[in-house]
Amino acid sequence: MERPARRTQRERSEDSENRLLEAAAAIIAEDGYTAATLERVGDRAGFSRALASRKYGSKDGLIEAVIRRVSDHVHAQLDTAVADVPGPLDRLLTMIDRFTDLMFTDTSVRAYFVLFSAMLANRLETRAVFQEVQDRYAERLQGMIAAGQAAGEISALLDSRTAAYVVGSLQAGLAIEAAMGTDMESGLIRQHLAAMLKGALGITRDQG
Repeated sequence: MERPARRTQRERSEDSENRLLEAAAAIIAEDGYTAATLERVGDRAGFSRALASRKYGSKDGLIEAVIRRVSDHVHAQLDTAVADVPGPLDRLLTMIDRFTDLMFTDTSVRAYFVLFSAMLANRLETRAVFQEVQDRYAERLQGMIAAGQAAGEISALLDSRTAAYVVGSLQAGLAIEAAMGTDMESGLIRQHLAAMLKGALGITRDQG
């Protein structure tokens, strides 16, 4: 029997980082921002506090890494969701629906909005990173809304930037409620959100 190939240093580093960030997200989603100490994260990931400290320098460094990881994860999920969807309007609605689904089903997304709430309440140093991540999603929304307007599927009377801000804010509110554990049925939320957005965006073609 052949021995498994030894992992490279880069592979080991990526594995440890993945485990640390997954552990941090799980702790935050379960017990909140203050519970995510370097010691507890390292222990849950199967490492020492020293490794988490060496990789991220401080708790703020760890939290920033979690935020950026969640952002990349969400956008990868959205890319997959819309990859084979024709038309800008359907892509927009599919993207919004997928992100809303992640709010209820994905531990890392729940952790993100727990951190977002903590940032607002405690004015954490990670505010600038949150702004960067929020802007990234808003720009994606705005581009899709503008594409829908160019295709004649979304009302041209709307300002695409403002519409993106309103949609993003609505989703953020729902995500915070989900992170709080509010008793909501995700399927109904997604159904109602889609119906409301169709009306609010002034969609000009029959969706069936």
